[in-house]
Parts: sequence; C-alpha cells; structure tokens
Amino acid sequence: MTELRPQLGIGALVTHVDYGRGRIVRYQDDGYLIHFKTGETRWVGFQFHGLKALESEAARDPELDRVQQAVREVLLDYGWRDADLEMGKRWLGGTMRLIPGQEGTQPKDVPLEAFFKKIIGVREKLRVLEQKLNNHASLSGDEKVELQGYITRCYGSLTTFNALFATKGSYFRSSGGPEESD
Repeated sequence: MTELRPQLGIGALVTHVDYGRGRIVRYQDDGYLIHFKTGETRWVGFQFHGLKALESEAARDPELDRVQQAVREVLLDYGWRDADLEMGKRWLGGTMRLIPGQEGTQPKDVPLEAFFKKIIGVREKLRVLEQKLNNHASLSGDEKVELQGYITRCYGSLTTFNALFATKGSYFRSSGGPEESD
C-alpha cells in the first residue's frame, strides 16, 4: 500500500469545486483540513481532483511543513504548548443553530469552529484571572479563597462544552484548568 503524501503545505490557499476558496490549516493521514471563506472547515483527501492550489501557493514546500509539524509535536510532548485544545473531528464543519422561542424571529447559525474559539478564549481569560487573583498582594487569604470559588464554579458551568474537545485531557472540570489524563 502506497503512503499518500500532501502536495500542498499548511497555509496554502486553495479553491474547492464545491466550497470555494480556503486555506489549508492542517493535514494528517490522507487529507487536508481546510478552512473555507464560507466559515466551514472540511477534511479533503489528498487525491481529490476538485481541489486546486492558487498559483502563488503552488510553490509551498510540504516537506518544510513536516518539519513544522514535528516541532509542534515536540513542544506538545514537553508541555510547552497546549495542543489538546483541538475540537473533535466529528464537529469540524458543524453548525450550532440558535432557535428563538419568539415566533417570526430568524434562527442564528454559528460555525462550531468560531464557537469553539470563543470557549477557548473564555478558558484562557479564566486562567489569567486565576493567576492574577492568586498573586494579588492586597487580598487576604479568605478573599482569595472566596473569589477562587467563583472561578471554580465558572469552570463547572463550562463542562457542558466538553463534548466539543478532541481529548478528555482538555475537558473543563469544576476544580479549574484542564483535567489530568488517566
């Protein structure tokens, strides 16, 4: 069996016969993950003939991207980068639909990738808040514990969104921060 190899690098601009213009954001196994201008993100196989690189992008070197991916993996292995904050593959390209209870009001569709980025943003802001709280010089120990309780409850409220994460190690938990892997 022949190993399929990417012909385009990460960051390459492409056009897809059905989805239009997009940018390759990742690849693995036998396909590219492409974020399209429509807001959709889709996996497209290396051998799909309806995908064309824009001419200025055709010269990108996929071998250089292999080096970049290897460096990323090393940074992840040593905990220098929080890579588990990836959305599960089953959700890629999905949409969250908000349906109002008021008749005659239009529903709102939100790409799951955009929603996921907002959830990650909330996580990062909670972590910064937690650090600032713990290092605050003028708060008493009791005040810090009380305020930490609010942060912990915020993490607990966010556990609803754990289904979006690719790995359990990234889940929200009520004690704050990412959950330790088993």
